[in-house]
Amino acid sequence: MKTKGWTILIVLLLVALIAGGAFIFSSMDRDREMPPVITLEGGNTITTVEFGSQYQEPGFSAQTAAGKDITDQVEFEVPIMRTSGTYHIDYKVTDDQGNSAVATRTIQVVMPEQTDQGKERGLAVLMYHDVYDDKKPPENVDANMISKTNLKAQLDFLVDQRYYFPTWSEVEDYLDGKIDLPEKSVVLTFDDATKGFIKYGAPLIEKMDVYATSFVITSKNGQDMVDKKYKHIDLESHSDNMHRSGGNVGHGGIFTALSHDEAVADLQKSSGILGHANAFAYPFGDYTDDCRKAVEDAGFKLAFTTENGKIHPGDDKLLLKRVRVNGDIALADFISMI
Repeated sequence: MKTKGWTILIVLLLVALIAGGAFIFSSMDRDREMPPVITLEGGNTITTVEFGSQYQEPGFSAQTAAGKDITDQVEFEVPIMRTSGTYHIDYKVTDDQGNSAVATRTIQVVMPEQTDQGKERGLAVLMYHDVYDDKKPPENVDANMISKTNLKAQLDFLVDQRYYFPTWSEVEDYLDGKIDLPEKSVVLTFDDATKGFIKYGAPLIEKMDVYATSFVITSKNGQDMVDKKYKHIDLESHSDNMHRSGGNVGHGGIFTALSHDEAVADLQKSSGILGHANAFAYPFGDYTDDCRKAVEDAGFKLAFTTENGKIHPGDDKLLLKRVRVNGDIALADFISMI
């Protein structure tokens, strides 16, 4: 009986050992199959960074499913934060078993609050028109035309000096007194979407680290411009078909002679083709109070005349000035203007 009892006990012990071993191996298999874990300091909440300041990494850690520290194997890349807005940093790690994990941190880059100095400084919205090849200049070159060489020299200066090119949303916030823009900020605008701009100006802008707006006469070539899908050029309205004579104000543009409904219909047609109504440039710079009202009722947020000067917080957002860039201007004079 004693021998039988020992036999049963031994069998039970063997069964327990086998079951325990199976559990251990099963746990090890699960650990080999489970992905590692990345922990971000501060969690995955949005990290706010003021534009122009150095991003400070809050920290992170990583462990395998078995608890082994593999923080030193985490890979990530901080994006170049050239504008305000939302950015993401992806942290990636792979353990020795080939299991991988990804964690994402959201970065919100914001402009600083407005200061008296920022308000007084103002913002230059530069007004260009046509561009020509100075190796094959047209017969009649006027002040509204700039050569490729001069334009490139100006753009090179802006790039070398690290000028900032604010979005229209940022311009609106600046005018509303909500934010300051970097001291070296400028907006580039080209009126009419001329053949010269399309052939010479646009390719230059597209391959440089600059951004510009083309104010397009949509009845002329609006859809063609949209179809080009520029990366560095924003398309905004210069009306659909109001860049023509017929009025008695200023340069005689027809906008001042149209009824309110006619003007609004034209403006909304142009914004419909372009897909938005961020900004508008008055044809020939002509406007009246009725024109301003039509622009407002058509849903435009900003509108520009041809009156010379920088813009400042508190200015009428639908009657904004611009700084005219004449084609033959010396680089030193251009620098002093902005």
